Amino acid sequence: MAGRLLRGSQYIVAARPGVGKTAFLVSLAYNLARAGIEVIYASLEIPTTRLWNRLACLRDKSLTLRRLNEPDENLTIDKADYFEKLSREIVNFSPMFFENCDFKLFLDTMMKTVKPGSDSCVMVDYAGLFTLKGLGPSERYWLMSEVAKQLSILAWTLDVPVVTAVQFNLAIENRKEKSPLLSDLRDTGEWENHARGVFILMREDAGVLDVYVRKNTEGPNDVYYSLAFDGPRAAVEEIE
Repeated sequence: MAGRLLRGSQYIVAARPGVGKTAFLVSLAYNLARAGIEVIYASLEIPTTRLWNRLACLRDKSLTLRRLNEPDENLTIDKADYFEKLSREIVNFSPMFFENCDFKLFLDTMMKTVKPGSDSCVMVDYAGLFTLKGLGPSERYWLMSEVAKQLSILAWTLDVPVVTAVQFNLAIENRKEKSPLLSDLRDTGEWENHARGVFILMREDAGVLDVYVRKNTEGPNDVYYSLAFDGPRAAVEEIE
C-alpha cells in the first residue's frame, strides 16, 4: 500500500500511548529480518528480554505474552526443550538490540555498527526518550528538533532506512474529526520536515490497527490500510 522502505530515508511511525507502536515496529523488524535485512533496534522503553518474548509470539501463534512474561510453575522437560529450540530459531530472525537513552552514544554506536549501504534498517522505539547531557525539560523542543534532524542525517550517511516511533499529542482527542493530521505529531514539527514518510497508527477496533499514510514523498500518499492486531500476542499481521 505504501511502497518499500527506501535507503537514506527516515520514516516516522506515530501513535498515542498504548495503540501499538512497539507491536508494529517489532512485527516489522521480525519480517525484515526474515527477508535477510539486518535490523538494529533501539529499545528505549521495553527491556530486551521482553522484546524476545514478543518475537517468540510472532514465531509461534499459540503463545501469549502473559504466558512468557510470568513464571511457569508447570514447566516440564518437554516444554523447556521446546522453548530452547524456539530460542535458537528466533536468533535467526532477531534484531540487534541497543538499550541506552543517550542520543550521542546511539549515534556513535550506529556509525560503528552499521556498514554504509548494507542491507540494514535502524529502528528507534521511541525517540521521545532520548536525552542529551546538559539539556533539561525546558529544552525539550530543541532536543527533539535536533533528534529529528540527526536521525535524517544518519539515514542519509549510512544509506539505510531509519524508522522512528514518536508520540501523538492530545489535540486529536478534542476534535470532532478524528482523522489524524501531521500537525498532531508531538514535541516538534521537525518530524514532518525531516521524514520521507509519516505513518500514523490508530486503533478504534481492538483487533484492527489502522495505518494512515500522511506523508510519502516517493510513494502513495493520503491513503490508509488496516492490519490485524492480536493483543495477547502483541502481534501485528496482515488480515487474512
